[in-house]
Amino acid sequence: MRTNMKIKSISVLILITLLVTSCRQSTKPLSSTDIQIPISLNTKAEGDSAIYGLVCPSSADSLISILPFTGGDPVTYNIFSAIKENRIYGSPDTGDWICIMPCHDDPHKAYSIIDLDEIKGTWTYPVMPHLRDVSHLTKRQQERILVNMPDSIIKTYMIPRQYGFTLQRMSVAKPVGFVNQTNDVEDDSPVEYPAVPFFTEWHAYNGRIILVKGQHKYLDKWINKTTVRDTFDLVYMQNDSLVIRNHEGKIYSFHRQQNALTANAKANAMAEKQDKKLKDRMDKVSK
Repeated sequence: MRTNMKIKSISVLILITLLVTSCRQSTKPLSSTDIQIPISLNTKAEGDSAIYGLVCPSSADSLISILPFTGGDPVTYNIFSAIKENRIYGSPDTGDWICIMPCHDDPHKAYSIIDLDEIKGTWTYPVMPHLRDVSHLTKRQQERILVNMPDSIIKTYMIPRQYGFTLQRMSVAKPVGFVNQTNDVEDDSPVEYPAVPFFTEWHAYNGRIILVKGQHKYLDKWINKTTVRDTFDLVYMQNDSLVIRNHEGKIYSFHRQQNALTANAKANAMAEKQDKKLKDRMDKVSK
């Protein structure tokens, strides 16, 4: 699954070609001008001490070599400490884009490693609806949403949805959790879901992940009125699981989905069923 997800862009393929060329011995020595050719024009954010680059083949399990995006020859880091303390997030493989935090006491030792190619994809967590507060509505409105319906009927509305985000290249993030449903069905439903967090960007910074909710309007309605940046420490990332922690110590656990479209397949199917029920009911009333 992981192999299928890592479809590289043309630009990254070019970088990998450079990686392979640089990592193997050549009979033609590089000139000083060649060594200074930048691998990427991207520059790190101010204050970011992490090292970014592409993984080169390595001859030892406790070492990792990367071709840094700043240019030059591959650099090798001792990763024994990161392995021992479980601070390798993902499974870095040759050609992967990674982030290395070097140790303060030895710049050639890695404190932590994040496989930034592996963290890309769709990550979600389950969200359940809650009964709507209808105390502020008129009697007619309360009757409309059937607050006194049997619990067996309410259970049909208690369908979990998947909230989260899709992380893409070029620091693009997209929210996951929106379900196709008409406003009429939502108004008549005895339950409601919390607002979907609307993520627009993501960045790696000093071995952490920053998720950004940028200003965003949809149909003249504000989804995000202001830009909010949340910084998270990685706790765990392997295979299909991702665990992150915010600055308050709150833990968030995610599961990898195939894509955003299939993440809420069950919820969308139920929404379509509810839409049809409402349409049938309205057709009967109009006759």
